[in-house]
Amino acid sequence: MSSMDGRKLDHKTREAIRIRAVRRVLAGESPEVVVKALGFSRQRIYEWLARYREGGEEALRFKGIPGRKRKLSDAQMKKLYDIVTGKNPLELRFRFALWTRGMVRQLILERFGVSLSESQVGRLLKGHHLGSEE
Repeated sequence: MSSMDGRKLDHKTREAIRIRAVRRVLAGESPEVVVKALGFSRQRIYEWLARYREGGEEALRFKGIPGRKRKLSDAQMKKLYDIVTGKNPLELRFRFALWTRGMVRQLILERFGVSLSESQVGRLLKGHHLGSEE
């Protein structure tokens, strides 16, 4: 029997398998028997047991996949939101009365020193319900 490719399983399923496997070993079953029944490699059960010894059952849980660090802080985003929703671009010496991605991009660069592309600005605005649905 070949070993299972656990990467094809979703994160919650893999978490449940890890926890169940370690509990079975702690209850007295042989690690080799447990891992063979689950279809994973022999090495994997010992990795899970080591994680359990270091951090308990919490160390076996799925932690989420961290994303890229945001370029604007929460405070900066609030300030940007307040400006875009509360001011007319003409008040800030822009040439048009309606906000465009280009103007918001320029505003972010001037106020916060952060350079974003217009597509990044569009995603940022859409994420805060300020952008178009296109």
